[in-house]
Amino acid sequence: METATVIAPSAPKLNINKGITLTQPVIGRITMGHTVIRGEGKALPVKDDHFSLTTLVQDGATRAWTEHPLQKEIVGKKKDKEKGDAKDKLRAIPVRIAYNDPNLTLHNSFSAWDSQRGRILCCGNGVTARRVTEEGVKEIDCPRPEACEYGVRQRCKNMSRAYFQIEGQEDELGVFILRTTSFNSLNYLGTRLAQLAGLTGGRLAGMPMMLVMESKTTTQSCRTPIYFADLVTRPGMKLIEAIQKANEYQKAMADAGLSIEGMEEQLRAGLANSDFADEIEDMDEWISDDALIAAVGEQAVRKGGLKGMDNLTEKLAQLNAQNAGAGQEAAPENAPSEASQGEPAADGGDGVVGGAGGEPVAQQQDLLAA
Repeated sequence: METATVIAPSAPKLNINKGITLTQPVIGRITMGHTVIRGEGKALPVKDDHFSLTTLVQDGATRAWTEHPLQKEIVGKKKDKEKGDAKDKLRAIPVRIAYNDPNLTLHNSFSAWDSQRGRILCCGNGVTARRVTEEGVKEIDCPRPEACEYGVRQRCKNMSRAYFQIEGQEDELGVFILRTTSFNSLNYLGTRLAQLAGLTGGRLAGMPMMLVMESKTTTQSCRTPIYFADLVTRPGMKLIEAIQKANEYQKAMADAGLSIEGMEEQLRAGLANSDFADEIEDMDEWISDDALIAAVGEQAVRKGGLKGMDNLTEKLAQLNAQNAGAGQEAAPENAPSEASQGEPAADGGDGVVGGAGGEPVAQQQDLLAA
């Protein structure tokens, strides 16, 4: 007796005006920094050595984002396990991978922004790019920001967005977004997702993992700790167990007649509905106000755009002067800039430029990174 094959009908596509991007439904933010008000009410991004979970609501006066209820819940469980000795810093978040397609979980592009309108000007992948011109959006070659005069002038950055579901969230289709310009966060998250996709044949949805804050020092960072996001298995859970959980989740979805592939196809169609998939909130992660934009614009002109090489040269010159000076003070032009004496290079050294062998070159603290 032959078994009939049931073919599920393809879902109708939603008709939306061309040029409007439909992104994943973001219900909260995962951040690796915060904003403080300094001086004459000027807002300045500051990097953290821990995560924060926030809602989508920001205070207009203090620039502070409202804490998400899951923040206290996760920190509270961590305290209970460690008998109350743990600090309140959130360095590990229990997450689930929401999609089979790793490109829906992690999106990366070189992005240049119009700081006045908050819209994307140019977006590329290192080979080709789409740029807004007077004649409309055109596809051009993308030589990467450090080799692109337009990219240097417009402060083009390596922008990444990662989407995860957090254990305990009520919205079953919503995701939390982690925006970063960190080379190290992109490297670790991208490699982990690529490995998991290869191991499972692309069956990632529903896999329980742990988003953790890691740190390291390198010679090129002048041994200053840099912080970045990584994706690892949960404590006490083997990789095989995590993959089995994903398989169970996907089987339950299929048994209920639900199509993960169909959902992802619709998401990809929504992202491809406009010339750029970037969101206006992306820019707000690393540009705070007009005064900061102007200050960094002046800095970019003075530094020629290659701030990483400038900072590395300054630090090496300072160390050389200290070793050879025998008590003499270093020359003023060799002193590090005020910006480089700020917070440690959190979030994996945001805004780093790739060096020899793919190792990031240490860079002046990026005032545009959240």
